[in-house]
Amino acid sequence: MRKILLTLIVMVTVLFGCQSNTSEERNDGGFLWKVENEDTTVYLQGTIHVGNEDFYPLNKRIEDAYEESDVVLPEIDLNEVDPSISQTLMMELAMYEDGQTIADDLTEDTYADLEEILQENGMSIEMVQQFRPWFMEMLLMEFALEETEYSAEYAVDQYFLDRAAEDGKEIRELESFEEQLLMLSGFSDELQLEMLENAILNYDDMAEELDEITAHWLSGATEELSGTTDVEETFEGYEEYMEEMNTNRNIGMADTILELLEEDSGETYFVFVGAMHMVEEPSIVSLIEDDGYEVEHIY
Repeated sequence: MRKILLTLIVMVTVLFGCQSNTSEERNDGGFLWKVENEDTTVYLQGTIHVGNEDFYPLNKRIEDAYEESDVVLPEIDLNEVDPSISQTLMMELAMYEDGQTIADDLTEDTYADLEEILQENGMSIEMVQQFRPWFMEMLLMEFALEETEYSAEYAVDQYFLDRAAEDGKEIRELESFEEQLLMLSGFSDELQLEMLENAILNYDDMAEELDEITAHWLSGATEELSGTTDVEETFEGYEEYMEEMNTNRNIGMADTILELLEEDSGETYFVFVGAMHMVEEPSIVSLIEDDGYEVEHIY
């Protein structure tokens, strides 16, 4: 169950690649900003939701920002997700009703391609045909991730969560697992199907794209996080998807951060969320700047 939860988090914000345009040679992460108000400091760390042991420690500026913090704010605290509750909710949202199956939504050719992918990964389509498109797409993401040298268990987010728990730092979620699950399962049936069909069509490239995304994160590409392919041309539901996946979530997270700044508690906060949220407009960084704050790009 935990493996499925970790894969879900990968799916939420790793669906976009980035193109490096920095001349500095780097291989230790990036996407760190800082904003202050009087005696209150907020560090904003863009992360990637996969990794391996070689990632750590991260750049000293990132590690120091974490060390300075009194409170850490992840997207969600996976360590506190109740597996029994989350599994029940996930199955309720993931499964078709009234005997419908994925075969009812896919063309014969696409269904055959999906069946072949599943067989290649040791799974028969009869085992999963009752799952809706969004969940099936997540399953393909899990298969692709297993073909890379990275794992969600070594994700940058998980690294900071585990350290914060060990160090006794206060952890405050910016979102909840339930909210993210409802978002993914709440896309229109048409968009879910479009996303799955696209994942099936491009499955052979998915692992390579995950490798590329990770390499770009390590190199600190900060100006583009909009996809390794031109999703706007191939993805008809792009605007609906981005409004929910990026815009609305960024507004909500930025509002929480602005409240912390306005409270001016004198504490230091370390926010760590997917790097896309720091650079894809309207980004958390730009939303905070729009409120009149100066946000310093540290690394």
